[in-house]
Amino acid sequence: MSDARHAYADLCIAAATALAAVPASHKPDVLVGFDGFIDDIVDLVDKRISPKEYTRLKTITDFGNKVLAAAGKSAGIGAVTKITKLGGNGPIMANALCAQDAAVTAIGILGEPAIHPVFQPLAARAKQTISLGNAAVTTALEFEDGKVMLNFSDPMATITFDHVAARCGGVAGLKELLKRSAGIASVNWSQTPGMTDMWRRLAKEILPGLRSDRPLFFVDLADPHRCPAEQIKDGIAALQDLQKHVDVVLGLNENECRQMCSIFGIAYPDKQPEWEAAREACVALRQKFGFSRVMCHLVKSSAVAWEGGSTSADGFWEPKPKITTGAGDHYNAGFFGALLAGIAPAQCLQIGGATSGHYVRTGDSPTRAQVVSFLRHAAQGSAKA
Repeated sequence: MSDARHAYADLCIAAATALAAVPASHKPDVLVGFDGFIDDIVDLVDKRISPKEYTRLKTITDFGNKVLAAAGKSAGIGAVTKITKLGGNGPIMANALCAQDAAVTAIGILGEPAIHPVFQPLAARAKQTISLGNAAVTTALEFEDGKVMLNFSDPMATITFDHVAARCGGVAGLKELLKRSAGIASVNWSQTPGMTDMWRRLAKEILPGLRSDRPLFFVDLADPHRCPAEQIKDGIAALQDLQKHVDVVLGLNENECRQMCSIFGIAYPDKQPEWEAAREACVALRQKFGFSRVMCHLVKSSAVAWEGGSTSADGFWEPKPKITTGAGDHYNAGFFGALLAGIAPAQCLQIGGATSGHYVRTGDSPTRAQVVSFLRHAAQGSAKA
């Protein structure tokens, strides 16, 4: 076995050992918000063989070519809904954290007047569920090389600081939730028009003097390419206000990391392997923003930087995943949960990757024990390579 594979196997074993050592009593309070989508996971049909049999459009290029061929004409493309499930960065991350024994308060647009059926399993697992209204809807077109998500997101406009506070029992209720939370996750910034204002008001009206420690505050911008650069800069400035009171953890995927570098005048490193380029980018972004941590998860690897250090590692790529929608949210949940358990950064990366890796292979959110098993199996497979 090469030195690189030996180091990879050792890291997987170390991550498995660290997670297995977390006491069963470790059930941190985590607040996760604030979106909510009903996800329809869809195959597009290439050829219909019988009422129940079909071949799918395998790649985004195949889909694009069909659309381009219809220009100036019209076309019908068959679609098959494989599954309808809970969606939104918040609910998926919350569900994954519940599976790993966090005491989750899930806040989001989860149904009105009652919790929608797709979110009821989450409500049953969570410590507390607070709905802000009716859910948005995503139609996720899945292909072997990625996905195209059609978001019907008008309900996201109802997510504001005042509305969240009102549903939490007023400012006093919101303060109590934030006071008890070891970790807070504020995700899907790009589709939540009121989130930048919410961050500002949390920093100005809620967090000053609220607690003597600094809770972890995880942020997923969620494909900010759809937002103007000035809007993104405004959001980052609001997070810098929050950093005065909490430890901001900015989670990015590769595209988001590259976009942040471009907007803030940082050259994305031209370096191999890919995780080393991502590590250097995370270091530069963390220094630029002043956040506690900046993490980047790529398709095949990941990296993280913090004050005083950085690390990166190969991951757990699956060429034929069962599901990809929600893979990043599962990575975030595994990584954030490991941070909350006090696990070392390099091992947090692998725990995040293993959480996502198990999910894309099975469609299920893994327990801690299943993540430990996944990591040990990966180490054994590496040793045989």
